[in-house]
Amino acid sequence: MTERASKETPRRNLSLSKSKKKGNVKAGISASPATTTPISFFFSSQPPPKLACPLCGQLVPRFKINEHIDLQCQNFERGDSGAASASNSVVPSMQLSPIRNPPKSPKLDPKNEEQIEDTKTSPYFKKNDSQQAQREMRKETDEKGPAVIKSDTQSESVAENITSDQSVDGSLPPRLPYYLRNFLTVLQAVLENEDDRSLFNQDDMSLIHAFKELSVMGQKLYVRLFQRKLKWLQVNKLDYEEICSDLGPVAQELVEAGFLQSERDLQDLGETLDLLPAPELKSLAKTFHLGNSGTQKQQLVDGLLRLSRQKSLFSLSPAQNHIGAVILKRAKQLASSCEEETAAGGQSQLFTILLVNSGRLAFPDYTVQRSAKVFQDREDLIRYEASMRTLQEVVTAMQGGQWEEAMELYTAAKSVWKELKTDHDLSHEEELPVFLRSFTTGWAYTRILSRGVEISQRLRCYEEAVEELQSLLSQSVYCPDSRGRWWDRLALNLQQHLKKPEQAICAIRDGMSDPLVRTGHKLSLHQRAVRMKESASLKKHHLQLNDMPTIQVQDVTHVTIRGQLFPHEGGMGKSRFLLPAIGVGEEGADATIICSVEDLSLAHYRQQGFDQGIHGEGSTFSTLFGVLLWDIIFMEGIPDVFRNPYQTCPLDLYTDCFYENRREAIDSRVQLVSEASVETLHDMLAEVWTSHEGKVCSLVNWERFSSLQHAQSLVSCMRGAFLGGVIKRMSKDYRHCRGGLPDLVVWNTSNNTYKLVEVKGPSDRLSQKQQIWLDELQKLGADVEVCHVTAIGAKGARLE
Repeated sequence: MTERASKETPRRNLSLSKSKKKGNVKAGISASPATTTPISFFFSSQPPPKLACPLCGQLVPRFKINEHIDLQCQNFERGDSGAASASNSVVPSMQLSPIRNPPKSPKLDPKNEEQIEDTKTSPYFKKNDSQQAQREMRKETDEKGPAVIKSDTQSESVAENITSDQSVDGSLPPRLPYYLRNFLTVLQAVLENEDDRSLFNQDDMSLIHAFKELSVMGQKLYVRLFQRKLKWLQVNKLDYEEICSDLGPVAQELVEAGFLQSERDLQDLGETLDLLPAPELKSLAKTFHLGNSGTQKQQLVDGLLRLSRQKSLFSLSPAQNHIGAVILKRAKQLASSCEEETAAGGQSQLFTILLVNSGRLAFPDYTVQRSAKVFQDREDLIRYEASMRTLQEVVTAMQGGQWEEAMELYTAAKSVWKELKTDHDLSHEEELPVFLRSFTTGWAYTRILSRGVEISQRLRCYEEAVEELQSLLSQSVYCPDSRGRWWDRLALNLQQHLKKPEQAICAIRDGMSDPLVRTGHKLSLHQRAVRMKESASLKKHHLQLNDMPTIQVQDVTHVTIRGQLFPHEGGMGKSRFLLPAIGVGEEGADATIICSVEDLSLAHYRQQGFDQGIHGEGSTFSTLFGVLLWDIIFMEGIPDVFRNPYQTCPLDLYTDCFYENRREAIDSRVQLVSEASVETLHDMLAEVWTSHEGKVCSLVNWERFSSLQHAQSLVSCMRGAFLGGVIKRMSKDYRHCRGGLPDLVVWNTSNNTYKLVEVKGPSDRLSQKQQIWLDELQKLGADVEVCHVTAIGAKGARLE
């Protein structure tokens, strides 16, 4: 993505360009406001290389999913999508504010019947329609449009402003192609909400108006490009036959309307060189006698960039003291052979709507009730988007092992956050409920500072890490769920790395007294204090350690089984075992299968008489929790927990607000479940299962059990008192209780007994969360066990 040059409206880049010098890393995230800055959302996720088609289930390369659905998928119902007039209102119910100076763009004259008739009769999937494209576009010249194009920042801002605040109206024209229909659905949903609409300024509304007046083919091409990676693209490499066989005139319409940039705007040498494949880069390097620049693409790019910064001996002015302009001109001439980039832009947002519209995805029934205003004004939203973009850049650098670059990004962001707190009143962020604060600038920068601790530790800057941790812990407005991790890291750094045991003891005491520190982290702090107390070198601190709060966690039964280890190459990753196949007939009597450590354990418990078993970890319990509390989870009357129709859970699920907002209903349900008979429990499961099976809920995995009856058979064994206790614990602190639950649930349908099993392979040990859950489940009356699997050689028994 880039910014369109404009004399009237100065732009501000929200992200750090690859081409910027590291020393100027702060330049891209300036905190100073700009009243005309466009609203922009940035998507930098890295989706999987293949996606399952929502209609037929076939795995298709990610950047081919649209082509597959349009042209190949047998389950996609195709129709005439050209029925809507390009110049008539594409979104009939959209209410637009008056436009003072709408941008000039080529468009169809709604009074021209020939044009309207052409549009109406154009079949969407007509292959050879370049002549009609020319008629529809009414070009005065024969040029086929730009050779290289790039989406404009302002135009992207209109489309990408998909906030968490949506409401969908099904009044869009039904005969447009699905991707354009979905795009318009999102755009319309944002504009119809008063709070969201107030975040757009006059320039934004003018762009929306300009998009509305594009030809249908122009709208189609723009949305197609919106779903792509936001980089420069070569027009003659684009292939959207369903739009037009010759996309040059269509692209030119978008350029003239201000939605795309052409090669005339391509002035950044780094971006231009990125367009060229290795052969052209080699030719360019040879032209400038760079024979020692290497053969890899990045080496060639780096060599040419270094050359571009050298001063010319014959420069007449400062503007002429670089040969970069010469290299840029030559590179742009070669750009006609550049390769097409892969997809990754705004595809995921439109893909979700496609799943819903095709009937392949259904969300739970609930009432959207918006009360709080998350973004106070347009600049507030832009600050948030800039902070989220910076966070993504920090994370990307960390994931790539670029720790020095990550440190520079973190340091710059820290400076910007300090400036923002000084120059802007952010008190409204503190007034929001905690589950909405995650959409604020302060929350995003707090996450960056937390990442900064990891960066400092990786670079062995432990003093800086401790200083940052103390600063993070001095506030409780942002990221309160991270306080346990912060206290734990602070104690570790003070004790092990800085050798300051007294300060470490204070950090442990303060952490254990912090009401926001839960479960595993509190036990981790306690265990650190115990280890310090047992250390001979810390005898003089025993008095302080004896005065420390304690946590009692009872151990559970441990068993050990042995299995034949599969000798996989490399010795890395999870251990795999060999297991004799059972029940495959006489021909397979000696067959052996390769299985996981959990499968090996299931075989062990099957031999002990447990005829049913699930390796589901926390999803087994969360599914029962979600089904038994379904109506309470999606109940009405709680403001702001449901703010759009595409939520898989209420926004407060992972906070303390979830229980507090539903205290009376949850307590009543826990009592009902605890006292219910097996028959009543079966009825409760059946009522929700038959009414809501298949709806997307983050708590419920409908495939965890093979059927309703399968789930009911487990409930028959667990009974109400145990289930009520689990529900009560999870509802009060789901975020910290969703992890650490046992790997396996096994049960015997003949005598209604069950066992919860945590499986530990070779060299594996229990985490603090697992220890707490095992103790809690045992106190609730469950038969709990830890199954250790040890490996034996090929000559030993496979399973004992």
